[in-house]
Amino acid sequence: MLSALLSGVRPARALDVFTLWKQPEVPLGLVEGDWADYRFQVTVSGRQEQSLTRVACLGKEAGTDAAGWVVEVVPLREETSGRLVPVPGEGLRLRLSRQLVLREGNLLDHVLEARQWTAGRMTTLTPEDLRRDPLLADSFNEEFTASTVTRGTATTRVVGGAQYFCDQLVMAAADTQVARLPAGEVRQVTTRELTAAINADLPFLGLAYASERVRSESSVEPADGRLRPPPGRIRIEIMELVAHGLGARPSLGEGD
Repeated sequence: MLSALLSGVRPARALDVFTLWKQPEVPLGLVEGDWADYRFQVTVSGRQEQSLTRVACLGKEAGTDAAGWVVEVVPLREETSGRLVPVPGEGLRLRLSRQLVLREGNLLDHVLEARQWTAGRMTTLTPEDLRRDPLLADSFNEEFTASTVTRGTATTRVVGGAQYFCDQLVMAAADTQVARLPAGEVRQVTTRELTAAINADLPFLGLAYASERVRSESSVEPADGRLRPPPGRIRIEIMELVAHGLGARPSLGEGD
């Protein structure tokens, strides 16, 4: 979602830092100064894409106040040394309402202000702009609420050389869409299964690791051969926390 927007490429991906923000079993917290770097991997029809994203909750000097948090989401590049650094002049700065912690509405409802940097140029986006832009609106409205939640065996994840003992949740949901055509009816069933390793000491949603498997299958009625269903599709997404810390500093600015 958000990191795909920043790179200018939109792979078929739904899993992102705030995908699970409404799931009650998942901790939700924004703390001034927290930052986290995530590695994403998407596999669709044998094609694989990877990206790196930093999320940072900035302090009062960047505009965080009693009404809202200022959060930056910026793409990263990996240097030959392995160091992760922000891509210059690219990113998104959001001012999010503190009502976010109530987990009501959708994420777009809690965006008070958004500024996007592309090739060093900044554009201010109002909430109305976000709703009108189909790509951005789709991103902010993409959230996951499970129909079933199962607790798996707790697991240990290593992040930046430190070990974290994590709860493991397996969450599943299904959605059915029907398209009525002159030659018949196409029914598509999409199932989503998301596994997350969570530790409340980690920033934002406490995610050390998350993987999502999305499977879409279609059928037609009547099954007389005149109308063929589209082929099934499987999408696998992985999000891994690779580093985090305190003392977040702005990566974006008017001079970028």
